Amino acid sequence: MRILVLTEHFLPAVGGSITWLVNTYSRYRPSDTILIAGQHTGAGAIDPGLPFRVERTAMTMADWDPTLPSSLSRYLQISRYVYASCRRYNIQQIHCAKVLPEGLIALFIKLIKRIPYLLYAHGEEIQMGLTSRKFRWLIPKIYNAASVIIANSRNTQALLQNIGVHSAKIHVIHPGVNLHLFHNGKQSAQRIREKYHLGNAPILLTVGRLQRRKGHDMVIRALPLIKAKFPRATYLIVGAGEEFAYLQALVDEMGVLDSVIFTGCVADEELLEYYAACDVFIMPNREIDGDIEGFGMVYLEASATGKPVIGGRSGGTSDAILDGITGLRVDGTSVAQIVDAVISLLHDSDTSRIMGERGRLWVEREFTWESIVDKTHLLASTIHHTALQRSDR
Repeated sequence: MRILVLTEHFLPAVGGSITWLVNTYSRYRPSDTILIAGQHTGAGAIDPGLPFRVERTAMTMADWDPTLPSSLSRYLQISRYVYASCRRYNIQQIHCAKVLPEGLIALFIKLIKRIPYLLYAHGEEIQMGLTSRKFRWLIPKIYNAASVIIANSRNTQALLQNIGVHSAKIHVIHPGVNLHLFHNGKQSAQRIREKYHLGNAPILLTVGRLQRRKGHDMVIRALPLIKAKFPRATYLIVGAGEEFAYLQALVDEMGVLDSVIFTGCVADEELLEYYAACDVFIMPNREIDGDIEGFGMVYLEASATGKPVIGGRSGGTSDAILDGITGLRVDGTSVAQIVDAVISLLHDSDTSRIMGERGRLWVEREFTWESIVDKTHLLASTIHHTALQRSDR
């Protein structure tokens, strides 16, 4: 069963969907997997070390709308490249990272060469895509032409159903965690505390791209009230993104320059130390103009490290946080709720510890990559057998 994985975004870029692809398809047989990805600076140093063949082609476009001449030209260019690869490697199915542009390209190939495709759905791309009248018509057709859709949460499943995607095609599979990497080691935690001279100060941590929906700004707004109860509380922000300048200005405005540390992007090995160092992981996400958090792998990573988590009630976080058990879900637009949640966890160390322990056990039981790959491979096998049956008729 030869599979071509199609993704615009891939290593060395970072993100939850990229982590998902790497951890899934690195567990397939190398001879069975070809990955075609967009071009990224530094890819040449990474691709040879991956356990599957990676090919690169220009996939980025200013607008996904295929009725625009510049976009249509890029769609055709990518489709020709993918079609040639399908013939060269005798590809039997295509797995698409998201609906646009990858899903539309796979639909072109299906119409030409009758190769079925599997499509991942993360949530935010559905909401954002529906802001356009053209996409509101196109996106459901791309999903419904897929043999199988993997939704990362029940919320994403509901979004798909709400736009008319056939329920029978949708299978909820959550992303996973490399559990053996995450541990709540005192030595790891101490390195971060020493690096920033934090001593035993309470540490709040957010990991993720600096985007408005993730709620970094709301934690910063809550920080003066948190510091009224815990004067040495420090907020570590790991990640980079378009909101950096705004967040810096907000830190100054709120008078918490001495309590917020922007680390930028950090290496995976060091990221584990940040998780170990924090007392509470917090990302109070909210919906911004249709932009949502589809799932939130970082909540699972924090849980795997034995930390209590705080997330928003928006998007798919109900599948990543067991409210009141592994952490707390709050209204991400409410400073008061964020303050209450943080103070309650910092004040009650026993509850925090128990939530962290329950989170670790939950991740061990439900979110190993091995179980997720088994589920994905079963769906791929079903597509393969269905295609063989049709070819025999």
